[in-house]
Amino acid sequence: MTVTLIWLIVFALILTLTLRGWDGGLGNFFERKMPAAFKSSRDDRWIWGIALAVLGATFVVKPISMLMTLLLLALIVWGITKLVRWGLAKAH
Repeated sequence: MTVTLIWLIVFALILTLTLRGWDGGLGNFFERKMPAAFKSSRDDRWIWGIALAVLGATFVVKPISMLMTLLLLALIVWGITKLVRWGLAKAH
């Protein structure tokens, strides 16, 4: 119960800070760095705000699990990238 309460408090705090900072640097960062496929015509502040709040709250509550997940995802992306580059080199 305590972990859930901490998660909800951190989630609300991060969501509030994300929504407040969207008109400043955070929104500009997403406008510059996001590919066109991820941008939509509507206001994306709620989608990205909730996603960042979930990730941030989970990282505060279970940091080791999040680090291991990020490490595993990085290794998978690295392996796929190497495999695709090897395949393209063999295709030419």
